[in-house]
Formats: sequence, C-alpha cells, structure tokens
Amino acid sequence: MPRKKTKIDFERELVKELKVLTKEVRNLQKMEFIKVFKHPFKYMWFTFLKGLMVGFGSVLGATVLVAIFIYLLAQISLVPIVGDFVNDVITQIGSVK
Repeated sequence: MPRKKTKIDFERELVKELKVLTKEVRNLQKMEFIKVFKHPFKYMWFTFLKGLMVGFGSVLGATVLVAIFIYLLAQISLVPIVGDFVNDVITQIGSVK
C-alpha cells in the first residue's frame, strides 16, 4: 500500500524541481542566442539575415511550384479538349519574359 506524501515530501520535491529549474535558467543565460537580444545591433543584424533567408526560401519555393505546374500543364496539353487552352496558357507564360 503506497504511503501518503507528507508536507516534507512535497517540500523536498519542490526543492529538487527548483534546483533543476535554476540549472536550466543558467544554461539559457549562457546561450549565444539569448545574448543577441541584449544587444540591439546584433538583434537587428540577426533579424535582417532571417528576413533575407525567408525571402530567398519563398522565391525558391515559388519557382519550384511554378515549374511543376508548367510541367503538369505541358503533360495535359496532349488531352484534346483541354489541350488548346493549356497551349494558350503556356504561350502566355512564355511571352511574359
């Protein structure tokens, strides 16, 4: 039969958890990422680079999706009824340069 936890047991568990939490907070303070937020210019530089990467990723992803879409349209152009419409779309996309 499990014994009931007493107030002292709860206090011991609380002290153990507090020690673990204190250790984790100290580890967080040592991290370089947290140090960046304390310096405004480092934070602005980090945010700028992050924005560049997000923009580049968006453009790259959109390029891949458009290429796949055009490839699929080219495959559909073999279908008799839809083919004329698809050929017109491909012609319009090709003339946008």
